[in-house]
Amino acid sequence: MFYEIRTEHARPGRGAELARYLDETVIPLHQEMGMRVVGSFTVAGDEDTFVWIRRFEDAADRERVLTAVHRHPRCAAMADTVSALTGGSEATASRLEPTAGSMLR
Repeated sequence: MFYEIRTEHARPGRGAELARYLDETVIPLHQEMGMRVVGSFTVAGDEDTFVWIRRFEDAADRERVLTAVHRHPRCAAMADTVSALTGGSEATASRLEPTAGSMLR
């Protein structure tokens, strides 16, 4: 099992709109397809940055869920909206594996 921290950067001044869209539209579709989203956050002092944490059982689980999301008919429109809000900037993702002592196992 592992977590993925994904960071999205909105165009200047569009962070609240991006956060609302991700929370209300993008994340629910991911959850419908079986993704476990642990949390979503804005960054204090950087109102145009949005972070969400996703949990996967393994690489195959991640691939299965993301494939289902990308094949869904709503995905193309969502991608266009996110691109407009972010100016096409690429999101960054970091894979985290919990240690033996982690509370998030």
